[in-house]
Amino acid sequence: MDGAPPPEEDFSALPIAERLAHKNWKARVSAYETLVKTFQATPSETDPAFKPYISNPDLLKKMVTDSNVVAQEKGVETVIAFVKFAGETAARTRDAVVPALVDKCLGSTRQGTKAKAIELILEYVEVENGAAAIVDDILPGLNAKQPKAVAGAVSALKDIVR
Repeated sequence: MDGAPPPEEDFSALPIAERLAHKNWKARVSAYETLVKTFQATPSETDPAFKPYISNPDLLKKMVTDSNVVAQEKGVETVIAFVKFAGETAARTRDAVVPALVDKCLGSTRQGTKAKAIELILEYVEVENGAAAIVDDILPGLNAKQPKAVAGAVSALKDIVR
C-alpha cells in the first residue's frame, strides 16, 4: 500500500468511437467531454460532426443510459449540447432518446442527472416547436414501478406545460 497511486490512464489518444464503447467509464466520460467541446465549436447545424449521431440515434441513447451514474450524467450533458447545437435536425433523434430518459434518468438518485434530463426534454420541445410527441413519450413514465420515476415524469410534464 506504500508508494504513489497508479498513474491515471490517458484516454484522449483513442478515437472518439472507441472511447464511447470503452468498458472503462472514465474513457466514456472523456469522450463525452470531447463531444461537448466539438458540438459547441460547430459553425452550423449541418456540420459533419452531427451526422453520425443523427443517422444512428442509438449512440445518443447509449449516452443517456450509461451504466455508470457519473458517466450517465455527462452523457445527458453531451446530448443536451448535441440538441442545442444541431438544431431542428436533432429532432429526428427524439424517438430513441426521450423514452430512454424517462426510463433511466427521471428516476435517478442523482439530482443533477434528473435536472439535466428535464433540461434535455425541454431542448427537444424547443427544437420540435411543439410538445405533443414528447408528452406521448413521457406518459409511460407515469406507470413506472418506482415512485421516483413517476415523480420525475410528473415534474417533466409540469415544466413542459410552463
